[in-house]
Amino acid sequence: MHHPEQDKLDSHLLQLAISAQQYPPRSLERRLALTKLINGIVRSCRLCHPQKSQFSAAVYENIYDEARQELLLYICEKIDKYDAERGSVMAWVNVLLERRFFKNAIKKVQSSPNIQIITITDLDNFIASPEEPKNLTDILKECIESDPENLFKNEYIEKFPQVNFQALATRRLLGKSWKDISTEFKIKIPTVSSFYYRCINKFSSKLKEYCVSDVN
Repeated sequence: MHHPEQDKLDSHLLQLAISAQQYPPRSLERRLALTKLINGIVRSCRLCHPQKSQFSAAVYENIYDEARQELLLYICEKIDKYDAERGSVMAWVNVLLERRFFKNAIKKVQSSPNIQIITITDLDNFIASPEEPKNLTDILKECIESDPENLFKNEYIEKFPQVNFQALATRRLLGKSWKDISTEFKIKIPTVSSFYYRCINKFSSKLKEYCVSDVN
């Protein structure tokens, strides 16, 4: 059966994947294409949910979040492994999720069931949605503000030390839009947001570590 919307999305994701592959690793252009690609994949609502009936809802959510985080990181790091001739981006992504990252996540979560898993996407949702349950948002805010190793303060946009990850994350916690943040710092939205998502990538494990120790 022909689905025009599905075809449109597949075509859009394909263009982004090919675009990312054409730019050198670690270049701004590749990072921007990857940010758009990741957002497109997450928003597509077409990521598969393997073995859903085999776990309780809470356990499944933990496993799935862990698998999705590892999948998204893999896409960012290994986009060159995607071969457009072998199928759509979503087909590639779902095979990876089902056959590799979901299986890995089951082992990881079952071996450490008390770890609170914070993923890249969920982390941004916590930061961007102050109406989330206060305790987790507050913990996250405290972790970012305390910045015990000065990691978040020292990660900034080149030539703009005031535009660091700590400053951006704090503003996102307050519910500020990218437009507000862009206006305040006089830096274009794609520049600020791609830097921020790169930091989320980079610091997700560290934030998880800080937040978990804070919870315990």
